[in-house]
Amino acid sequence: GNSKSGNCANTSNNFMPFGGGPRLCAGLELAKLEMAVFIHHIILNYNWNLVDVDQPIVYPFVDFPKGLPIRVQSQCHSLI
Repeated sequence: GNSKSGNCANTSNNFMPFGGGPRLCAGLELAKLEMAVFIHHIILNYNWNLVDVDQPIVYPFVDFPKGLPIRVQSQCHSLI
């Protein structure tokens, strides 16, 4: 007969972290592209410097005790 004590590891009702599986976010690649374009423009058009020295803590994830404060200044582009 049927037994309810079988292995449930292969069912589609299992929790999948980070939206993996059949419910993967449709905008995932678009969000990655938008962030890459944003970072590209920040790097090219702004100067940024650390306000204060801050050492990372790497366990259990990378974190900065002071929040890694930075000063951002627009670069002056003059067309000559």
